[in-house]
Amino acid sequence: MGHAHLRVRFYPTQGQWMCVVQRLGADGMPEGEDAVSAVGATKEAARDAAIASTTDQAVIEALRAH
Repeated sequence: MGHAHLRVRFYPTQGQWMCVVQRLGADGMPEGEDAVSAVGATKEAARDAAIASTTDQAVIEALRAH
């Protein structure tokens, strides 16, 4: 699955940031559960925590590209 089928989002939560990666269907709508989510003090920390919490190479590449 390429980057076109993954969406990286950041949300503020309780003074921190949550990084969420969603898999998208052909219609561009999220499918199923989030591929990965993680929280950090900054957007970069949340992204790094999300990278560390997955072994899915497509997800890691999407996060690094963001």
